[in-house]
Amino acid sequence: MSHNPAFLRKDVLTRLLWSMIPETLAFAPLGIGIVPYALPGSVELANATLEQIKDHDVVLWEKHGTLAVGTDVVDAFDQTDVLNKAATIYLRAKSMGFIPEGMTDAAMRKIQEVFNLPTCRK
Repeated sequence: MSHNPAFLRKDVLTRLLWSMIPETLAFAPLGIGIVPYALPGSVELANATLEQIKDHDVVLWEKHGTLAVGTDVVDAFDQTDVLNKAATIYLRAKSMGFIPEGMTDAAMRKIQEVFNLPTCRK
């Protein structure tokens, strides 16, 4: 997904993955920050990552992978793992020939309200 420019626009991937399974809202309530391609290990990549992680749970590096920060390594892993599961649901549905409907904005807002999670940016 980090190779598709359509997913790299602000909040597009966050909204899509949040809508696949309710757990994504709990494990990554601040969503995914997108970092444009930069040379691996570069200061440019580090600085862009630091900027995005201020406001997001997980950062997706274009054409690389993800980085998550949590209270411990298990928390950081869980964030990425749940988002990966949501991405897998989306991609498997696409491979079956349909675009999954996902949860509506209203359904996601209800989950956020009931579980006292940050609200959708959209």
